[in-house]
Amino acid sequence: MKKILTIILGSLLFASTIEAKTLVAYYSITGNTQKAAEVVAEATGADLYQIELVTPYPPEYRDQVALAKKELADGTLPPIKPWPENISQYYVVFVGSPVWLGTMATPVRTFLASGVLKGKTVIPFVTHGGGGADNCFIDTAKLCEGCEVETDGWSGYGSMTFGLKKWAEKSLKEAVE
Repeated sequence: MKKILTIILGSLLFASTIEAKTLVAYYSITGNTQKAAEVVAEATGADLYQIELVTPYPPEYRDQVALAKKELADGTLPPIKPWPENISQYYVVFVGSPVWLGTMATPVRTFLASGVLKGKTVIPFVTHGGGGADNCFIDTAKLCEGCEVETDGWSGYGSMTFGLKKWAEKSLKEAVE
């Protein structure tokens, strides 16, 4: 009898793991993080959600950097457009961001701090221009209260996605085990 119960329980756990939906939420201003997000979504079968600002950043790079510096210095979390209404159905959320001044982009910080990911497993990944992930993964854990944050995220230079597919597959597998 114990063996039958173990088999049934194992089957139920396996089925719920398969049905656990995964989301890839990302913010991208140059397209590099979007490319990485698409690789993660394809590798994991996840749905994609693009984090968008209510008021977009200015088109000029220098103006974008100046505004980002100001937001990060004064702790501004800029308003973002609503996330998917069905976000409660997701168990694992990969969160992608460009690295801005050593941390996650402010629109991603808004998303993480919103509380919408409470109780979910959050797996961060970033793209950068040469400085690496810096404080991004630690900051993700600080911003996303009530989340289980995997602090061993993926970091890629520019639009390069070497190793991303394998990392995403492994990260998802570990998250649902």
